[in-house]
Amino acid sequence: MILAGISHLSTVRLDFLTKSADTAGMKNSYVWAGIIVVVLVIGAVLYQQKGTASGEPAADNFGTYSYECDERVTFTMTPASDMSTIAIAPNSADAVYPPVVTLVKKDATSGVRYEGGGVIFTARGETVTLGEGDSAINCSPLQNPDEAPFNFGD
Repeated sequence: MILAGISHLSTVRLDFLTKSADTAGMKNSYVWAGIIVVVLVIGAVLYQQKGTASGEPAADNFGTYSYECDERVTFTMTPASDMSTIAIAPNSADAVYPPVVTLVKKDATSGVRYEGGGVIFTARGETVTLGEGDSAINCSPLQNPDEAPFNFGD
C-alpha cells in the first residue's frame, strides 16, 4: 500500500514537470512569433519609406502635373496615389535640373515636404518650392485647360 502511494506521487510529480516543460516551450514559441511579427512590421515600414533615384512614378498615381519656376526651370511632378512619394523630372530631355528622382514625404511644420537625392520639395496650396543645398526656386503650375492644378492643401 505504501509502495502504491509512492508510485502514485512520483507519477503526479513527473506529470507536473512535463506540463511545466510544455508551458515553457509554448512561451518560447510566443516570444519567437512576436519577434518575427516585429521584424516584418519594421521591414514593411522601411520599404514604404525608401526613396529611389529612378524617378519612375508609381503605377497608381494622381496624374502628372507641369510646373514652371524662376529662371525658366520647368518640370513635371507625379504624386503617388497615397501621397507618400512624388516623382519629379525636367520637362525637356536636355535639361539638367531638376534631376529625375522620386522624393519621399517627410514631416513638415507647414504644408507638405518631400526629400530625396539632395532635392527638397515643399508645397502649400498650388505653389511649390524646389530646393537643393542652400538655393531654392519658387514654382507655379503651368495652366492646362484640361485639368485643374494639383493642390497640396493649405
